[in-house]
Amino acid sequence: MKEYSKKEEFEKASQLRDRIKDLKYIGQDISFTYYDDTETYESKRVKARKSSFKYLAIELDITDLKRIECFDISNIQGKNAYGSMVVAEDGKIERSKYRIFKIKGEEIPNDFKMLKEVLTRRFKGSEDLPQLILIDGGKGQLSSVRDIIPESIFVMGISKGKYLKRQGKKLIDEFWITKNGEILRIDIDSPELLIDLRNEAHRFAITHYRKSSIRESKISGLDRVVGIGTKRKKELIKSFGSVENIKKKSFDELYAVIKNERVVKELLKYFSNL
Repeated sequence: MKEYSKKEEFEKASQLRDRIKDLKYIGQDISFTYYDDTETYESKRVKARKSSFKYLAIELDITDLKRIECFDISNIQGKNAYGSMVVAEDGKIERSKYRIFKIKGEEIPNDFKMLKEVLTRRFKGSEDLPQLILIDGGKGQLSSVRDIIPESIFVMGISKGKYLKRQGKKLIDEFWITKNGEILRIDIDSPELLIDLRNEAHRFAITHYRKSSIRESKISGLDRVVGIGTKRKKELIKSFGSVENIKKKSFDELYAVIKNERVVKELLKYFSNL
């Protein structure tokens, strides 16, 4: 296509473009019947993703696309903030290589700062680099992290077209790249793989956020008990593992940790009123 365009043979270039689109469609189609088992279906998905890798590499002009990492941030008003990293290699989702980053900064709702922290930690001293990074976000997110990511890595952003919502139109995914110091919106002919990775990164981050929120709410309930401070709370969790386990313990078992009869009675009273 590039050679035809250079020669100004645009008709031949457009014909070739259409053929490539047809091949992409064929490569990504997954036919699945009632009689196919899970293993058969998964093998078809892997094959389709491998095709997606190949076509994406061509479309983005990435010479040897082997690994894609996608990042997402999950938090509510800065609380229990997590950054997630999901990985796809050679057409396969590699869940064993996922990472979760507990945000260490201030508890303020600043996605740009949180994303910057996550990517700084991801690339600190690392030699295992992806060829493509996908970030859940648009211009703002890419602008905040482009100086952190090694120059050898192709960086993309994926966001919903908010301006379309203002026009009363359906939201669609938009794709962004950094090029020659600018952040540009581009069209992707076959975005399914990128959308899947964004959704997976979001799911992974939300899962850890919810677990943390539930755990924190249960632990903080102990703060309502007279005589239970930070030290005793930590000792109880260390000894019994969770608030649910603490609930099941007898007076003597709790006294062995707390060493205070009045506080144990207050604790048992608290649990009996839940």
